[in-house]
Amino acid sequence: MALKLFELQPVDRLKYFVERQLVKGAGYQLFVIIACIAFVSIAGGLLIAPINQDGHNVSEDVWWAFLRLTDPGYLGDDEGAWRRIVSTILTLCGYVLFMGTLVAIMTRWLIAFMEKLEQGLTPVSVKDHLVVLGETSRTVPIIQELLVNQDNRNYFKRLNKDKEPSIILMAETVNAIIHQQLLAELKMPLKLSKRLVLRSGKALQLEALHRAACTQASAIILPSQFQSSDSPVTSDVETIKSLLSLDVLAESTGLKPRVVVELDDARHAKLARKSYQGGLNTIATDETISRLIAQCAVVPSLLKVYSHLMTSSDGSQFYFKPVGQFLGMSVAHAKQLHNKATLIGYIDTKTQVFELSVGDTAFHKLSDDDILVFVAQAFHQIEQVLDTKKLTDNKATLPLSHKVKSVKSAQKRILLLGWNRRVPAIVAELDSYLDESFDVTLVSSLSIEKRQNEIAKLGHLSSRTRLSYQEADYMVEAEVKTLAPQDYDIVLLLYSDRLDSAEEADARVLVGSMVLDEVLAEADKQPHVLIELSDPSNKSFLDDSGWDTFITPLIMSHILSQVALMPHSQVLFDSLMQAGGIQIRLQQLNHYTDKEILKMGQLIELAEGKGELVIGLVKQDNEVEQVKLNPEPNSRVSGLAGDLVIVIANEVDR
Repeated sequence: MALKLFELQPVDRLKYFVERQLVKGAGYQLFVIIACIAFVSIAGGLLIAPINQDGHNVSEDVWWAFLRLTDPGYLGDDEGAWRRIVSTILTLCGYVLFMGTLVAIMTRWLIAFMEKLEQGLTPVSVKDHLVVLGETSRTVPIIQELLVNQDNRNYFKRLNKDKEPSIILMAETVNAIIHQQLLAELKMPLKLSKRLVLRSGKALQLEALHRAACTQASAIILPSQFQSSDSPVTSDVETIKSLLSLDVLAESTGLKPRVVVELDDARHAKLARKSYQGGLNTIATDETISRLIAQCAVVPSLLKVYSHLMTSSDGSQFYFKPVGQFLGMSVAHAKQLHNKATLIGYIDTKTQVFELSVGDTAFHKLSDDDILVFVAQAFHQIEQVLDTKKLTDNKATLPLSHKVKSVKSAQKRILLLGWNRRVPAIVAELDSYLDESFDVTLVSSLSIEKRQNEIAKLGHLSSRTRLSYQEADYMVEAEVKTLAPQDYDIVLLLYSDRLDSAEEADARVLVGSMVLDEVLAEADKQPHVLIELSDPSNKSFLDDSGWDTFITPLIMSHILSQVALMPHSQVLFDSLMQAGGIQIRLQQLNHYTDKEILKMGQLIELAEGKGELVIGLVKQDNEVEQVKLNPEPNSRVSGLAGDLVIVIANEVDR
């Protein structure tokens, strides 16, 4: 059957023309409606002109028609049947064209204009601000660290001529609702909420980076996003592409701000440094988290100390201070002058090495290249300095009387439930502890062959680390019972990165923790349980479990924000988390003395004689461990109560 082709009629051509004008936006729509109003006014004027007997010209008749079209109040003033008919038709047309369509177009245009403003497409006009590129699980903790934390704000003001910090958050989608939801989650005062500005866009886009005034920023934070391990495009690929975009923008303006970037894989750090030619701090999640997990496996209960130092907004944390007035003074003397904060050492900015303030290091004369490192409860405590007349040459300035040899501990049995891309790094980190030996059982629903292939990429492990594999689902109680978790010293329950979202990953972990709790409830011996979550909002589900909960986004957010404020803090974090170097340890009182009760001041002297620096205690309070940092010198330590001493020591010297 032949296809009939219809030729377009003039009416169709007119409709097509009108359609093309209407889709061009509010301006063209207004033009079309104004043209229609003009056409109806002229037509109404021409219709009424033949019956006018009072000598009105056509222009006056058109004006008469326009008034009826725009204002229905004139309808009762007309006389005569034809005049009233035309007037009524014009009034009805006015309701449709003028009061309906015209007002609707202008209202839609105004709403669209306001929505466009809400999307944050306008470039900001600020300087020396902080930029967070991307809305992730790290976003809220980072903003709380930088904006809500009073001490961090004071530190920023000190570095930026007493200027309050402003944060530009770049998110893929921005509107008023998202902004209000974010503010509700942050729970910060209205005064601080004005310091937070949202811009829409992705870090991959040059225009979006310009929109956030990245080249004018004091520091840029580029956090990682949750990414399924099965995805061909990992978050590191997008991160490196974003660094390339930042580098292009920086080259065009000649300004290269410092960037703090989070990478999932430490092996991509070299590529990241090549991608951006300005100041760059790279923090690898797999390396950082695996080191912390390995330390917590070596020293149970250590996670409580790290959580207190790195995730508590009202507890003690690390602070950094230029040498300033202490130039030429010994580390020990500078330590004496700070009685409200603990001076734990200094960072040599030339060699990028952290040195502990005990032993021979106490004699080091401070120079302009040194940065003092403190543990304090608030920023103002490191500012409080005693009079130099109170300086004394006490035992703290004496070299170590002897060194304690490291003693190999008994083999620890570890049950590792779950699998993610960091498990091989955790195994490698455990193997790096020369004085420890581990028997690790890897349990996952992922095939044994795939896991063995991933572990094999590490190379040859030492005889200190023995691995065995089980294929099981930790969400099934019967399968968990066959694993006998009560026979292990430590149980690690990790979230999976093979799922599509952090919510799904944490849902499996929470169910798995309930199953594990049911199995261990019947056991006489209880292992130390460490659970890793990927979403900070899920922490409350495990508050009553009594187990250590490792919130990866909170840990990474703290490190990212601290490095953004204080670049040299990365040297401290790297040093404390690496095996075989300066580390945080927990010691019993009998490690130093035969006495059951001792004053803190005496304990500090005994610990420094062993090359250990005391920073606090883990006290037992109704069978709940409480971390107390910077205790008073007159406070008492009780071995009978099971108090543990928190120390920082160099494992090489022990």
